[in-house]
Amino acid sequence: MDEIRDVSDELFQDLLRKEKRFIVLEFWSPGCQVCKEVVPEVAKAHRELGQDVLFMRVNTDHNNKLVSKYQVTGTPTFIYFCGGAKVGGSIGYVNATVLRNTVKDLIRHSASCPMGGHVGYEIDGYG
Repeated sequence: MDEIRDVSDELFQDLLRKEKRFIVLEFWSPGCQVCKEVVPEVAKAHRELGQDVLFMRVNTDHNNKLVSKYQVTGTPTFIYFCGGAKVGGSIGYVNATVLRNTVKDLIRHSASCPMGGHVGYEIDGYG
């Protein structure tokens, strides 16, 4: 399974053009306590979603172009991409279940997402 990668402005733009998988991009800051609290939840969602979803992180202190481009006003901020297009986002703490089901819902219902129902879906009260 891929690791959760820290990416820069340039690397992310390159990956966004080339990558076919669904992307979860987390904007975080070293001084953000909520960002630290969400780390194990993101890791759990990453394990549960498997290789069909690529997780990446952007340090907001060092990547002003992406922060500006996606109008990030707080951390953590999650932005979701499919087929190279932004398909959603959320701000603040999320647990693994909410993050996983948000991704699955976006994959199933986003017109720009060619995966359709490829990622499994279960009913658990959150999606």
